[in-house]
Amino acid sequence: MSSFYLFILFILYSSSSQCFGNPPTYGAGTVQELGGLKAYVTGPSDSKLAVLLISDIFGYEVLKFRKIADKVAAAGFLAVAPDFFYGDPANASDPHFDTEAWLKNHTTDKGYEDAKPVIAAMRSKGVSAIGVAGICWGGKVAVKLAGSVDIQAAVLLHPGLVTEDDINKVKVPIAILAAELDKALPAEQLKDFEEILSAKAEFDSLVKIYPGVAHGFTVHYNDEDKFAVKSAKEAHKDMLNWFTKYVKCDSSQCFGNPPTYGAGTVQEVGGLKSYVIGPSDSKLAVLLISDIYGYEVPKFRKIADKVATAGFLAVVPDFFHGDAANASDPNLDRVAWLKNHTTDNGYVDAKPVIAALRSKHVSAIGVAGICWGGKVAVKLAGSVDIQAVVLMHPSRVTEEEIDEVKVPTAILAAELDKALPAEKLKDFEERLSTKAKVDNFVKIYPGVKHGFTVRYNDTDTFVIKSAEESHQDMLNWFTKHVKSDK
Repeated sequence: MSSFYLFILFILYSSSSQCFGNPPTYGAGTVQELGGLKAYVTGPSDSKLAVLLISDIFGYEVLKFRKIADKVAAAGFLAVAPDFFYGDPANASDPHFDTEAWLKNHTTDKGYEDAKPVIAAMRSKGVSAIGVAGICWGGKVAVKLAGSVDIQAAVLLHPGLVTEDDINKVKVPIAILAAELDKALPAEQLKDFEEILSAKAEFDSLVKIYPGVAHGFTVHYNDEDKFAVKSAKEAHKDMLNWFTKYVKCDSSQCFGNPPTYGAGTVQEVGGLKSYVIGPSDSKLAVLLISDIYGYEVPKFRKIADKVATAGFLAVVPDFFHGDAANASDPNLDRVAWLKNHTTDNGYVDAKPVIAALRSKHVSAIGVAGICWGGKVAVKLAGSVDIQAVVLMHPSRVTEEEIDEVKVPTAILAAELDKALPAEKLKDFEERLSTKAKVDNFVKIYPGVKHGFTVRYNDTDTFVIKSAEESHQDMLNWFTKHVKSDK
């Protein structure tokens, strides 16, 4: 009996029984034909960034595999998960299942050839950067693609059948996410792979071993095993971080006008229309409160998309009830507009949104407020059960409101901001520093003005860099302080 056959038998019969059989249809996406294969497709159809997901032998309909695709989509990528087995995935619960015959009909070489027209089809739709994630059987296909096809990055999740020769041929940034108890990829072989990759100075690599888990842990975990679920989620996040880092547009393609409505959906949350993106079952959420220009601004929604990429459920309500400020309207009565849309109203409207998030089993909430939204956010930080706040070039915040803050608070300010001059910011910092039980962070971004985090000029690379730095600082703050209590 061949070692290849023994390997597959091990996979088939060591997994829990719930992995077998036909899984239920699942997903927020649709099944389409792409490159000659049926494929589960989810995420923004006009995205220039895509991830091709290649399943293990159980195929593209597995519920938890599609959930991974949905996470990829929530991070802003177009996620494509083809049916490489043409409706004939492995089914170990079938007593007449012929393993050897199945393997002969579904080789990784064939998977590699079938992947090429799928990638070509994605390119034809305007995708400019592609990552490939392969699970077990799919890991072998992914590593082949990483050695010979124009992709930008690869992630191998507990891959099977990968050889040193495959690793030697890799030409793009690659991450191997491995199980400690994986007989298909023992520690000594993994160490060899790591040494080979570390010698390739021309691209980055990552080899990570997840302790106490076995082969298949990222997609065949038991829902009642909290440790296994946590390990799987950690691996999914590591995969997303890898793709976020390396699957990027080249040159100016990414800096055109983004789509108006982002990669998420508009839903009603707490009585307000809201742009919602990220894992719907997440226990961690971030409420984003816009400036006066409202929740439909593309660059504001892109910030929400970044929050979702970090694993949070991101919620962006329309606090202006369809009546955002329009500075290009010569007839806009700004005084009347501000009277109709006070931050006090915003504070009151935010409470039912937070309550709605709690009702969805969200256990920890962060709030980010930009300009007008900063005033609302600091009010929430003083009186509502939230876990952390980030104020981004906030307006009209008072010393009394800073004194009332009860949760970790970060203020991300512009050096040239007349709405928050340096002396006032210094006073805020001094007041926050006296709160021994409340972590705080005040940062001034040099050379930028009020609004820099969301109203930057697409051709100004300095301001873009400052905006992106502030977005990362915001994410770091929420990652530090918005944590599940379970």
